[in-house]
Amino acid sequence: MFEKVQQTRPEIEGEEENLVAARALLLMEIQGERRPARSRAARRPWFIAAGALGAAAAVTAGVLVVSGITAPTPAPTAEAVPTREPGPVLVPSPLPSPTATPMTGAEVLMGAANAAAGFTPPVLAPGQYLRRAWTQEFLGVYDAALGYGGAPGYNASRSTATSGWVLHRSGVDYAPADLKAQWYQESGALDAGDIFGDLAEARAQQEAAIQGFGQGQELSPSEAPRLPEGGAEDVLWFFETMPRDPGAMIAWIHDYLGPDVQGWADGKVGWLLIGLLSHNVGDPEMRASMYRALSLLPGSTVGAEHDGERTVTFDSHLAPSENAETSLKRYTLTIDMGTGIVTETTETSEVGEGLIPGGIPDSRMTFEMSVVDSLP
Repeated sequence: MFEKVQQTRPEIEGEEENLVAARALLLMEIQGERRPARSRAARRPWFIAAGALGAAAAVTAGVLVVSGITAPTPAPTAEAVPTREPGPVLVPSPLPSPTATPMTGAEVLMGAANAAAGFTPPVLAPGQYLRRAWTQEFLGVYDAALGYGGAPGYNASRSTATSGWVLHRSGVDYAPADLKAQWYQESGALDAGDIFGDLAEARAQQEAAIQGFGQGQELSPSEAPRLPEGGAEDVLWFFETMPRDPGAMIAWIHDYLGPDVQGWADGKVGWLLIGLLSHNVGDPEMRASMYRALSLLPGSTVGAEHDGERTVTFDSHLAPSENAETSLKRYTLTIDMGTGIVTETTETSEVGEGLIPGGIPDSRMTFEMSVVDSLP
């Protein structure tokens, strides 16, 4: 208490000397009380007044000192908390949220199946079309030792390529309300993308490929789109022919594709299902069955959610012959988890091999769906 008073009392000149004198007078008075009383001589009034003033100071100091030792502990009192000096606003640290268990690829695909089954496709009025705008990038490679190149994984190899190049193009498919009616398609011209390895060689091969593929195609009528993996059959044929039980669907596709000669039968099944789903047409229950079939295939992993979408990756090992070393083949599909709509697919052969960066797939397609009132 004495220290608190020292901190709050006003500044008085000579305060330390006054306190020392007060303490001395207090001790003298205490000692005097212990001795027998004696007669006191009369003092002048001014000395008495001065003595009274000194005694008052001594008593005050005595109360401060003695009460801090002998007085009972006072009841606690509320004290004002000093205000914080101006500065940046303090933001409380958020509490750590519980770590969610990562989802497996199979779990995400089952979630996509539920989303597809519960999604109601837009009802097309007469004259309206379901528009699927797509962009495509694909890789070409060249092997100087062999003197030829092409699409990796088919007639060329990423692992032995001396150069590589990327081409881009875009296009649109128009699907009618009745999928058996007339479809329409158009595509744009090819654009040059990145080049790798021997740059002069890559640029020459890229320009030759652009000339070889020709220009874009104007809007023209067509049947339902065909799948490269399906031969002559179009997507409607698969929708109408495949069984809807997921296990039976996988067995049916195995039989349809024929004997496995490269060690990646499940990979071929997965790529065919991904191709079918990427057209984003067909009745909801059939699409849900295809997602359920994909969930049964091995080798799937899943990435983090981004804007309501998840990317599922399928890895499988294949070999061109029984005695050849296997290489990694990778497929991905990105799914809008609210609707089951596919927004992107990729295919990559010989993952991690050769001079082409691993993030450049053999092919990539992105899709955006909308409803239009008429054809362009």
